[in-house]
Amino acid sequence: MKKSAILLFLTFSLAAISQNKETERLIEVSGRSEMEIMPDEITFLVGIEEYWKEEFEKRKDVKDYKTKVPLAEIEDDFIKNLLKAGIDKEEVKVKNIGNYLRNRGKEFLYSKQFEIKVTDLSKINKLTQLLDSKGIKTMNVGELNHSKMDEYKKQVKIDALKDAKAKAQYLVESIGSALGEVVTISEINDGYIRPMRAESMMMKAAAADMNYESAGEMQNIKLEYQVRAVFRIK
Repeated sequence: MKKSAILLFLTFSLAAISQNKETERLIEVSGRSEMEIMPDEITFLVGIEEYWKEEFEKRKDVKDYKTKVPLAEIEDDFIKNLLKAGIDKEEVKVKNIGNYLRNRGKEFLYSKQFEIKVTDLSKINKLTQLLDSKGIKTMNVGELNHSKMDEYKKQVKIDALKDAKAKAQYLVESIGSALGEVVTISEINDGYIRPMRAESMMMKAAAADMNYESAGEMQNIKLEYQVRAVFRIK
């Protein structure tokens, strides 16, 4: 008899819970937020490479290339120009070193790539003006960043959730109801950052004039975040 009473009580309880779930009114919405940040940190990549003096002389063919400028000499001039531009040695790291595909019958042209991290973008402009195009193979923006990136990511997430709540509120109010507490929050993306511009600033040092992107033209960092939230309707 007791077992039958317990089973009957459980049946009624489960039925009541099921009914409550069916009658519970919910609204699910998505929220979105964007933020553009002007970078205050830049990783700049510069590649240097040995070259033949005859490359820069008129009417010279590959077979005439005889006088190679060694990597050590090019690197020495490069480091001196870094210091003139106000870039400390601590901000410079060697990223890789290797050799380049040689011309038939000629020696290898050794190369080295440097990673330069600076917080004053005007130094990059100054550096590009100081560098001799000879021996500089590539100049690229590797990455843009901000010293307070974590704080900005948090803020853009908060704004996305506020956007979801505001959307849910005006929707339920339009049908004469009131918004209740949040039930669930789901991330659609985790603070997506638009890919940084890393296009070549100078593919081949073959001209006296150097084309580079100024600090004033530097692309901003764009944060995008989306969230999905479920709220109760009172």
